[in-house]
Amino acid sequence: MIVLENTYEESIVFPGSLNLIGLGIVSISEITHNIVYSKGIGNSLMKKMIQLYKKEILQKEEGKVIDLIGSYTVYVHFYKLDYEIIAIFYLNEKDKLVRYEDLCNLSKEFIKIITLNRPISEFDNVCKKAVPNATDTSALFIISSTGHSLFTKIKKNMNYLSENYIQIGGFISAIITFSNEVVGKHSGEVLEAISFENQQLYLSMKDEIIFAYLVEKSVKSKNTKRYIELLMEEFFMIYKDHIKDFNGDLSPFGKFEKVVDRYFVI
Repeated sequence: MIVLENTYEESIVFPGSLNLIGLGIVSISEITHNIVYSKGIGNSLMKKMIQLYKKEILQKEEGKVIDLIGSYTVYVHFYKLDYEIIAIFYLNEKDKLVRYEDLCNLSKEFIKIITLNRPISEFDNVCKKAVPNATDTSALFIISSTGHSLFTKIKKNMNYLSENYIQIGGFISAIITFSNEVVGKHSGEVLEAISFENQQLYLSMKDEIIFAYLVEKSVKSKNTKRYIELLMEEFFMIYKDHIKDFNGDLSPFGKFEKVVDRYFVI
């Protein structure tokens, strides 16, 4: 990231939780653009918004845009910094009100982080108040169809799961294989969830990779499924080549914890 000289000295009144759908921070120039940070917005929608507003952003260099895309309201704040323009995209439900002053204060905080060249982890800290993390998930397992546990994160108080995550990964892989062969072969149905007394284990599979997450029934968040879909997208963006040529080395997958922590409190 470029070190910029301009800084914001004023005291910023930081908003409470805004409960936005998502946000993205993009560096834009005449030649190219770079997604610096994104949370809650899929890659295809992020690219669509950049394409829609890039021309106006480059022409005006500084300003704000409010628009509608389908069932969403889009807010764009953009600022000229040195030889690049930083555009901050906010996405909210169309019928849900948000205090515009809070968005402006949030943008100032993001610009401050950029101009002071602070670490990207500070985006996460600020963003939690705008796009809240899901708190209902007790465990996340990312498993290959052959039963390799590629990534696991489990709440600290769930000792049994932590001590047996390898066996659990094998069990999940086996039960999905069984379901596909015995049930889905004729009906076309897939196993999507296993219900326990107080928890539900949800299952999603894409390109031979299984994403399983354990959710507390009493505190289920409306964002959990959407966040899992975004995690899946980011996982394949990061590890596509590594999965294709997988040789048993699990060490690269440990870095995915930073992405998981962006969306979940586990």
